[in-house]
Amino acid sequence: MARYILTFTTPGGNYVYDREVNALLSVSTEEFAAFKRIEDGEDREADWVLLERYTNQGYLHETKLKEIEHPATQFLRNDLESSMRQITMQVTQSCNLRCLYCAYGGSYDHQRTHSNKTMTLETMKKCVDFIMSRSRNIKEIAIGFYGGEPLLEIDNIVACIDYINEAYTGRPVHYTVTTNGTVFNDEMVSFLEKNDFTVFISLDGPKELHDKNRVFENGKGSFEVIMSNVAYLKTNFPLFFHKVSFITTVAPGSDFSCVRDFYSADSILANSVARTSTVNTYNSKKEIEYDDLYYITSKYERMKVILAELGLYSRSKTTNIFSNALDTPRRIQKDLSRSVIFEKSHPSGPCVPGIMRPYMDVNGDIFPCERVSENSEVMKIGNIDTGFDYAKVESVLNVGKLSELECKECWNFIHCSLCVAACDGGSELSSEKRLENCLMAKYETYDALKTICLLLENGYDFEPSLLNMKG
Repeated sequence: MARYILTFTTPGGNYVYDREVNALLSVSTEEFAAFKRIEDGEDREADWVLLERYTNQGYLHETKLKEIEHPATQFLRNDLESSMRQITMQVTQSCNLRCLYCAYGGSYDHQRTHSNKTMTLETMKKCVDFIMSRSRNIKEIAIGFYGGEPLLEIDNIVACIDYINEAYTGRPVHYTVTTNGTVFNDEMVSFLEKNDFTVFISLDGPKELHDKNRVFENGKGSFEVIMSNVAYLKTNFPLFFHKVSFITTVAPGSDFSCVRDFYSADSILANSVARTSTVNTYNSKKEIEYDDLYYITSKYERMKVILAELGLYSRSKTTNIFSNALDTPRRIQKDLSRSVIFEKSHPSGPCVPGIMRPYMDVNGDIFPCERVSENSEVMKIGNIDTGFDYAKVESVLNVGKLSELECKECWNFIHCSLCVAACDGGSELSSEKRLENCLMAKYETYDALKTICLLLENGYDFEPSLLNMKG
């Protein structure tokens, strides 16, 4: 049986990633050359002598993997009925903006377009009842309000939370709302503050970039309205403002350095939490491609964060929109040597649908999350009136079966980030679409592993046992 490894170098060393035990091995130059030949299928007899020595030390065994099956499959039905952690409600499909890259603007397959449909209060209450009756094993649940622009339906949101407070007294609930930031007023903000909401505001950078894409229905940019509201929040609700963070979508053609400088220089946004994302490429009808400047700026800012983590650069000179630059390396580092390959295993990409972040649309249909296509029949995993469709949930959970042969032979099996959103074929889950995104997922892990080793080489405080210095 085969062994699946990845070899790579950094300025400070040579490494082999061992998939079976999910460990990084630091090796000599000569050993690296041998493992590289094994990886490339160009091995020599002497290389297998070296391999046997490592095998005797507990590494680089033949794979145990025989079948792809998610470990949560066995307990799925019970967990769906007892361990739901959060829901996101699409309180309306209506929005006062017409952002040019919006998923609902007609540029994506299997996706709805803008409409004025709104979730009734009765449906919102059913959504609440749905999670409350299926979360008895969870101490605190989370409920998110999403759109469209959810704050256009603030009256229903208020009534929904009144219902929760009356019907489920003493049940801890954390609330979030994702908004375009254009419709705040005193009464609304007071309500959000009183109920300890976490607020996510979409803001794409300075005026010239933000207004290029985030416009009202009449085509007018929304930047000045949003920034006026943000300044109002900070001045009049300073404690609550700490619960506000920003979501920045960097569209193709945007100067990423301008976004960086905006968040660094703007006095209103100083010390605010901001996260960047790119435009969704899944099922886009048009090609979405970023230029070299985007990648150069991103890598440069990420390097500054790494240097700051090592104490070699001032943290004050890093940009808050890159505060999550090391999230993936930290996640993978934490998982090293903990997740291993068994006879039955599954690539790590999918969360457990229906448990982690189910999304209820205005009709009460249930989807794995808000990132998937709402007109895709294969993505509808249930309804609040009829419950979960267990067969669909299990199919979404075990999406790795679509590319079983390729996944079984992939070094990135344990750390793969591909979820069901990458496999949406509208009426069926698509192995072709999944494999189209495979290279991107491999690169993400490859880059994270190199970053982990670079940090460790320079004395970063990861658990030292996770880098196995064998030779």
